[in-house]
Amino acid sequence: MAIDREQFRAAFNDAPRVLVLTHNNPDPDALASACGLATMVQHLTGCPRVQVGYGGIVGRSENRTMLRYLPFEPVPYARVRGRGRITYAMVDTQPGAGNNILPEDAEVAAVVDHHPRKASTRSRLRDVPFVDIRTDYGACSTIITEYLQELELPISTSLATALVYGITSETQSLGREATKSDLRAYNFLIPLANLKNLSTIEFSRQPREYFCYVSRAVENAFFYKNIIGTRLGSIGNPDMVAEMADFLLRHERMSWSIVTGLHQDKLIVSLRASNPRARAGRTIRRLVEVLGGTAGGHNMVAGGQLSCKGKSTREIVHLDWEIIVRFIKIVTKVENIKSINPLVGTDITDPWERERQ
Repeated sequence: MAIDREQFRAAFNDAPRVLVLTHNNPDPDALASACGLATMVQHLTGCPRVQVGYGGIVGRSENRTMLRYLPFEPVPYARVRGRGRITYAMVDTQPGAGNNILPEDAEVAAVVDHHPRKASTRSRLRDVPFVDIRTDYGACSTIITEYLQELELPISTSLATALVYGITSETQSLGREATKSDLRAYNFLIPLANLKNLSTIEFSRQPREYFCYVSRAVENAFFYKNIIGTRLGSIGNPDMVAEMADFLLRHERMSWSIVTGLHQDKLIVSLRASNPRARAGRTIRRLVEVLGGTAGGHNMVAGGQLSCKGKSTREIVHLDWEIIVRFIKIVTKVENIKSINPLVGTDITDPWERERQ
């Protein structure tokens, strides 16, 4: 799809201030895409003030390391002032998706994403002047890279490095849901990137907290047929849910992984699948949206969340286990599940035991 330079410029209507917003707890693809889109806004509109913003936290060690090498300094949304005078652009998410901090009355000039439209986003997208959603792309960073190529905009070393890592992290080094477009973008960017910085990001040192989460994930892990999963209980780092879902799927006999964790008042759910046709996004919508939550994803990667505000610990524990059991039933089509087996030891450890005391 060709980008219309004038349409893009007109979408921002001479805005004096633009905030490029990612989904909450942004991953490398979202951060890199946001910096690329911010670069476009600067060069094509002449906007004097362009920022990158996000809700939640940047939790994973790799992602925090990546922040040091970005061409823009992403700002937590809580620190953004004068919000009433901001024009927004969005990457790797959409208005109404439920996974971002966009205000209800916000003026959105552009949306660039590779996730499918949902019922909650379609009506909001009709009011956005510039919308480009390509669900057949493995990474949002690839879309942004094609823009920069087509428009012949300058790509700094820091931006190239970020976009390369955005593509490789999202597609697991071009092995998960990657397309020819992702490969072309990677091949174009890699000569422009700083390989030393790229290695520093990818192999960043992990804090003690990370190993504590790995230990908890393994102690609480279970399996049923070709499904492996774990419940993390109450967590301080929401990124660990997705990271442990990737970690568990490395088990040689498993085709699916599911991980849950409670961060603040939200129960977060991550799914991973080894089959490129697994339809994980559809599965998690069936799992979470019927309970009033929000969810989305692709064939092999999906995530969702449920609000637990006002619920007791007992109610949250029940909901947590209900999601696990319902997921197993959906995937295996077995209604009468007799036993779910611990991965290690003789019993499945209960992560909620301390909260009950």
